[in-house]
Amino acid sequence: MVLRKTHDEFIDEGIEENEYAGEVGIDESDDFSAIMEDTIISDIDIDRHVPEEADEDADEDQSTFGFASVTSSITRETLAGESGRYSASRETTGANDVEGRGETGRFDFMSEGTKDQTDSDVSGVPPFNSPGGPSGGANRSASATKKAYYDEPDGARRRRRLFLIGGGVLVVAAVLIAVGLVVASGNKDKGGGGPNGSDLSENDSGPIANANPTESPTLAPTETRERDIGDLLRTVALTSPDAVFVPGTPQNHAFQWLVDTDPLRLGPDGSHKMNNRILQRYALATFYHATGGGNWGSRNNWLQGDECGYQGVQGWFGVGCNDLGMVRVLAFDDNNLNGEIPNELALLTAIENLVLKNNKGLTGTIPDDIGSNMIEMRQLALYNNGLTGSIPLTVFNGLTKLLYLNLQDNRMDGKLPPDIGNLKSLRKLILFNNDFNGPLHAKEIAKGQLEYLGLSGNRFSGSIAHQIGNIPTLEFLYLDENDFTGTIDTKIGKLTELLSVNLDSNRLQGSIPTEFGNLVNLEYWSMRNNSLSGGLPTEVGNMISLQTVNLATNKIAGSIPEEIGNLVKLKNLYLFQNKLQGEIPATIGMLEKLKVIFLSSNELIGIPNEISDIGDTLVELYLSDNRLQGTIPDKICELVNLEVLFLDTNQLKGQIPPCIGNRLVDLKQLYLFNNGLTGQIPEEFKNLEKMTALGLENNMFAGDVDEGICALTDEEGGLLEEFWSDCANRNSGLEAEVDCACCDMCCPGADCQG
Repeated sequence: MVLRKTHDEFIDEGIEENEYAGEVGIDESDDFSAIMEDTIISDIDIDRHVPEEADEDADEDQSTFGFASVTSSITRETLAGESGRYSASRETTGANDVEGRGETGRFDFMSEGTKDQTDSDVSGVPPFNSPGGPSGGANRSASATKKAYYDEPDGARRRRRLFLIGGGVLVVAAVLIAVGLVVASGNKDKGGGGPNGSDLSENDSGPIANANPTESPTLAPTETRERDIGDLLRTVALTSPDAVFVPGTPQNHAFQWLVDTDPLRLGPDGSHKMNNRILQRYALATFYHATGGGNWGSRNNWLQGDECGYQGVQGWFGVGCNDLGMVRVLAFDDNNLNGEIPNELALLTAIENLVLKNNKGLTGTIPDDIGSNMIEMRQLALYNNGLTGSIPLTVFNGLTKLLYLNLQDNRMDGKLPPDIGNLKSLRKLILFNNDFNGPLHAKEIAKGQLEYLGLSGNRFSGSIAHQIGNIPTLEFLYLDENDFTGTIDTKIGKLTELLSVNLDSNRLQGSIPTEFGNLVNLEYWSMRNNSLSGGLPTEVGNMISLQTVNLATNKIAGSIPEEIGNLVKLKNLYLFQNKLQGEIPATIGMLEKLKVIFLSSNELIGIPNEISDIGDTLVELYLSDNRLQGTIPDKICELVNLEVLFLDTNQLKGQIPPCIGNRLVDLKQLYLFNNGLTGQIPEEFKNLEKMTALGLENNMFAGDVDEGICALTDEEGGLLEEFWSDCANRNSGLEAEVDCACCDMCCPGADCQG
């Protein structure tokens, strides 16, 4: 049998604190909402300009039949990969480039002079005055050349004619063979199958960027690309220059992808823009391989096509880009990332929002280079992961535009350095539930415009310095569950913009400053589990925005001030485990929104009749372990929405009002044990069909328990799981005071308390 919890356990578990975290402005929506409206990622069809082909100087010393010119044109066209094929007839005007740049534009292997003479000479024999003719007869006059030609014997003329025709045929054949070899080499270099010569498998469905052939980037042969890409990556290596070439590393996987299977087949062309594009894809590919991309929950389009999306085709899942095609957002929520954040991610120098949250397999430290390189960062959210180590100093010294930093729920440690003062743009600092330690450096923090300071669940120590009062923009202050000591400085009253403050579970002492009364905007106020003493100041009545007050588990003495009735927005009042005395003030009846009153473990002596005035809202009433005297007031029965009523461990006498069973039909827990109550257990309790726990032991009840009450037990199909009463013999040989066939525990006994 499960034993009844101790009173302290009741206190810990019988309360729902509705902890007020407030708005932290984080990235909770699927479209990666960031801190400010202008950082929300939307679907943008980015028409990114692709670098044009680099000009190439052709060989000005062209051969007789323009061979160098044609070859240069074919090679350039093939390696550029325009439209993924070689077009044999680019319809352009003119033939040979008059400036000697080698663009013939079409397959005409005869020179201009040859064509002209062929058109005018009825014999069709090519004359020797062609500028590129085999005799180089540029120094002859036209008449002299013509006379020499006709003076030759007929046989010599025929042999010369046949020789020239045959030679021309051989040259044409050689050119065609060369063209075929170049085209074949280009197609092999680009791979087959996909658009732009990409080698896509049948399962690949990612977008292919820059499908317009006029915007294709300049490609280089595979060997050249591999060398050039390797040289580029070596110069910017953030892990080590050799990591790129070590098989099995994420860096090497990314390198091989760029060289062999990247459908865009990018290659360095000497331009800063192209280099940045290659580095961007390399950084993302390294991140993919370093964090187990093949096993991600969602990885739509990754390593396929354009990372940013193109012409209506979506980009890579979790990636958002700016108008220049540079990654602006990388966001993954609960996506089964496993591994460490690679240093190469810092190559994304335009990134503003990095959100990697709720991936417990994401381990290791935060790379230093994130702070050194990602200087445009505005939101860094790496929370609820498995990260370790300290926050790199580069974050505090390099990310000067940072607005939001959230590293909560990791396993990080180290100190918060004075350099925190360098983040003057920082609005929200959230480090909950790690193992950070050391002083707060409130003086440095006060240099910025912080709105949200969340350091709960760490080992920060020292005093909460008075400089904390010098952050007039502060709205949320969470320093609970640390090791802060000393008193609360009166300058906390200067934080008039505060909406929520939590100083729970530290070692604070001294009295509550009356300056708290200045915090008229405060909605959530919690300083539970400290060693605060003195009285509850009457200035509390000025804090008219309060919705939750939790000053439990301290040493606060005196009476509850009547001014508490001014807190007309109050919903939750937790003052248990203090030394409060006297009666609960009648003004509590003015709190028409109050849902929870938790005043257990004090020295209170009376319940005012005015408590009935909040019957429409009050759901939970905890008055255990006080010095309540007299009978249970009938006014309790007007709390018709009550679900929890704890009146145990007091000095109450008389009978239980039957109206409890008739009117409080929503009751789930009723504890009246350890009092001096008499009479019979009301049969009206059979109406409490929602009851799960009923504790009546250690009183002076007598008689039988009604069968209707027993019908509420779980054994009979009801909800009542715990039913204790005085149904055991008090003295050997005597009948029990209560006859209960369905009780879980009969007292007195070794398992009974009180």
